[in-house]
Amino acid sequence: MRLVHVNVTQLRVAATCPRLHWFDTRATAERHDGQKVVSRIWRKGGETPGCGALFHTAVERFNAAAASSDEVLSALEAARDVAGLQQALMRWFNASCLDLDALAARPVPLRLGFIAAVQVYMEELARLAVHAREAGLPAAELRGQLFGDSRKRVDVTFHVGDDVHVHVTGAIDYVYFDPRLGKHRIVDYKLTPATSPNSDLFQVFTYALMHHHQHGTRPDVAVFYLHPTRSVREARWEEVEAKRGKVHELIASMVAWSDHALGAGGLLPPGDRAYCDGCKHERSGACVAELGHKDRGAWDRRWTALEATPGGGAPEGREWVAAGEPVAEESAVGEPEADEPMVDEDPELDEALAVVKPAAERPRPAAGPSRGQKAPAEAPQGGARAKLAEAPPSEAPRGGARAKPAEGPPSRGQKAPPSGARAKPAEAPPAGERSTPAAVDTKAPAPEARTANVTGMLLGFDDEGAPVCMDPAVLRTHVSVVGAAGSGKTWMAKVIAEEALRAGVPVLAIDPQGDLVQMMEARPRADMPPELHRAWEELNERVEPRILTPGSSHGLRLCLDPLRLPSASELSHIANPALRAEEEEGLLVAVAANLVSLCACGGEEESQRTFLYQVLRQLPRGAPVRLRDIVAAVTAPEDLGIDEADTLIRKSERERLARRLNTFVQGPSARLFTGGTRLDFTELLRPSRPGRVPLNIVYLNALSNDDEKHFFLAALATELYRWMITTVDASTGSGVNLLFYIDEARDWIPAGGSKPPAKQPLIRLFTQGRKYGVGCLLCTQSPRSVDYNVFGNTSTKLIGRLEAAQDVDRVIDWFTNEGGAPSWVAARKGAPKGSFVARWPDMPAALSGRAFKGRTLVTRHAGAWSPDRVERAVTEAGLRGAGG
Repeated sequence: MRLVHVNVTQLRVAATCPRLHWFDTRATAERHDGQKVVSRIWRKGGETPGCGALFHTAVERFNAAAASSDEVLSALEAARDVAGLQQALMRWFNASCLDLDALAARPVPLRLGFIAAVQVYMEELARLAVHAREAGLPAAELRGQLFGDSRKRVDVTFHVGDDVHVHVTGAIDYVYFDPRLGKHRIVDYKLTPATSPNSDLFQVFTYALMHHHQHGTRPDVAVFYLHPTRSVREARWEEVEAKRGKVHELIASMVAWSDHALGAGGLLPPGDRAYCDGCKHERSGACVAELGHKDRGAWDRRWTALEATPGGGAPEGREWVAAGEPVAEESAVGEPEADEPMVDEDPELDEALAVVKPAAERPRPAAGPSRGQKAPAEAPQGGARAKLAEAPPSEAPRGGARAKPAEGPPSRGQKAPPSGARAKPAEAPPAGERSTPAAVDTKAPAPEARTANVTGMLLGFDDEGAPVCMDPAVLRTHVSVVGAAGSGKTWMAKVIAEEALRAGVPVLAIDPQGDLVQMMEARPRADMPPELHRAWEELNERVEPRILTPGSSHGLRLCLDPLRLPSASELSHIANPALRAEEEEGLLVAVAANLVSLCACGGEEESQRTFLYQVLRQLPRGAPVRLRDIVAAVTAPEDLGIDEADTLIRKSERERLARRLNTFVQGPSARLFTGGTRLDFTELLRPSRPGRVPLNIVYLNALSNDDEKHFFLAALATELYRWMITTVDASTGSGVNLLFYIDEARDWIPAGGSKPPAKQPLIRLFTQGRKYGVGCLLCTQSPRSVDYNVFGNTSTKLIGRLEAAQDVDRVIDWFTNEGGAPSWVAARKGAPKGSFVARWPDMPAALSGRAFKGRTLVTRHAGAWSPDRVERAVTEAGLRGAGG
């Protein structure tokens, strides 16, 4: 028999998004110290500030401390009305559970959301308590029911498969006896809009079923949405019991997802897109790169029949077993305690813990300020304390907009915060560590003196503070940045893109998820280390950002109609007639292949491509070719002189192809070919005024599905190649005309036999781009994940942290082919976060094998932006006009 141990927190994470559980399982296995990694995450919605971690951490601390608090007992004894008790609880909460100085340093929108949510929570608690006191319940007993219920603990074993038992332990945070109902109630609190109430309620169903089998209760459940709009979703115990099969499915699926994460079979987990905006695996690209698209994946559905089984029966005789009953042939070793050690992987939790006082700190009396001491409510406007108890939700806490001023002047090397603003921490290095900028070694001499006369592209600094620079001409040979998830590869690629712009090279960046679009905004100069002030000034003087959104108006809308087919005059500069014909044929074949992949008609795709190629050859190219012209030609090919079309393609397939193409001319699928500005690289690379350098970011995340993303990127790569061979003279110059930056290359140019639509057009850019001065920059997690033709044409490589021995072997193969494997390659396995070693043509010998950390970014680097966030930023920045 197999016994699997999980805790309630892991259960909540898996119910939130199965892929979080998959990544946590793998991270736990890699620790080898017995601690379970748990990635807590809260869905963000609209304008709601990300204060979910702060709220839950603070309220958990409040509930734990209130169970033994004499002040809370006194407040319950004196309770006469809801408002008075709410204020008393708020005052004690402020004094006992929060570090008000730390809270004052948090952004105002976050504080407002947090205050509003806590006020609603305390109001609901006060209503329940006042009702109980009016009914005659003693204050001490009421305090025990609200805060001291020992039955929050659960210890339940589920039988979920053939000889598989899952032992679930932990505590349910918000369970209490409601005297108004005369029964237990389990509540979850959300600080997000009620966009997925059924999903949110299901998590609470799980807690209720465990509590029932552990303690014999039959609890009702509820989800309270506290902010931005107050609402509640409730369910009675009978509804919970009817869904018990779904709970078994979750627990059984967790076993299968864990097995998959450990390479032991199991099931691929699906993703929940509702939480992607706040997920580090989404920001890093690891989710799709390692597990495929979000819709892929499966649940263990064997328990669905249980919902239709009256009386609690289980399929094939399987039942859950409350803890305490013997489980035969128990084979697990090292069963964890109920409070087993866990490592919280939550992007907000560290900041929440800085605001919430540790449990070991004794609560302060809150009856009133001591003599000579001001109460928080009386903090002066410029003070550091946040006023919570009486602050109305509509205004910021007084004195909470700034951090507590430092006493005395800043220490040497420390920047003083600008007047009137709270001091910002230095932006985290690529791996998300909270420290000084990655390029700065605080123990080494300040590097600003060494950057005064540097030339070339400043990538970062080595361990001694010496700058690491690269000649911009190297970009022409293509650049690959390789590193495991969290190694800082996107950070480093952004550094390269920024340096290209400083060097006067236009950048075209493909942003599939919203990680690159933030480059439109510069960080405040005051946040930059002194040695990078010049870089900050140069970039901000030169860059001209444009956010391009195909098929939508969130940014500058791009349109693929009319199509740009190569004309004889455009190719006339190619002297060799055979080569000229080959280039024309290659472009027409690429356009035909792109259209066939977009239509996805099924059938004989090769015949469809051949037929469309013949249609494109026969179409007149004196004027732009519109998609409706192609539809007409496919419908009546004889009008173009293609009299025997049936020898190329079956009539039924041709008619189906015409119908599918027509849906992109008229109908809901036409957005890629209607509205906005035609894709034109001559215009995209032309600055609006002299001295500016265009930064064109193509944001794909507003497209409705992955098929549209793949098609658009294929069409863009094809048009870029057409522009290249018809506009750029390959025989003159050695400069760089464009840097084409593509993030998470594995999705578009995968290794092996997989052929997504953009693969061949992109490979052609890598094989042909350098002679036209078009440099390509790509990022990927594994050197084995991208087609070998790409890396074979990439002369500049930056290697970050590698995780697999096979990745190290592949990098050794690269450098062996280039003249011998250097000794530093093996050390890249498990290298520090943000650390890179580079090799490029004609690199100075002094830089060979030298590890360095990327410099601080001039532009923003945070979580992925949603389409709505992009739209707001573009509008606020005034980037909707012609030329940006």
